[in-house]
Amino acid sequence: MKEKKDRQIKMFAAGLLVILIIGGSALILINKPGTITVPSTDPETGLQNWIEAVNARNIDRVYDLAPDEIKQQVSLDQFRKDNMNNTLLQPGEKFLNFSIYDRKQNGTYAQITAQVFLQQTPGKNSLGPEVPMQYKFALFFQHGEWKIWTVKFT
Repeated sequence: MKEKKDRQIKMFAAGLLVILIIGGSALILINKPGTITVPSTDPETGLQNWIEAVNARNIDRVYDLAPDEIKQQVSLDQFRKDNMNNTLLQPGEKFLNFSIYDRKQNGTYAQITAQVFLQQTPGKNSLGPEVPMQYKFALFFQHGEWKIWTVKFT
């Protein structure tokens, strides 16, 4: 009887040890930067990432956020050249926020129609401090994040 009880205690302790090792390993991996990322299923994260990259004038990140199909057609160097005079990437231009009018999602593809509010450089001919601009975005979930492409300015 005592042997059976000792064996049960040992099995319980071994099981508990295994659980602690697995849990501890998972916590270490999750908290290690760049190791594990949990992708968002919300395509708005792609739109937010694009706005942040444009506001930071980070043309390489804007390119990185493009879907693979676009990158196969346009190299990073060509993308940089094509966007040298892009108004949205000039100093003083900044997206403040956005409002979504329409959103359609089907698995790893989403289409978002949004009004994006642009703050222009003071002194420019503008409609006011915030210029509303309407865009239709195509988003593709690739490589663990939402890739975005401007389909149409409406």
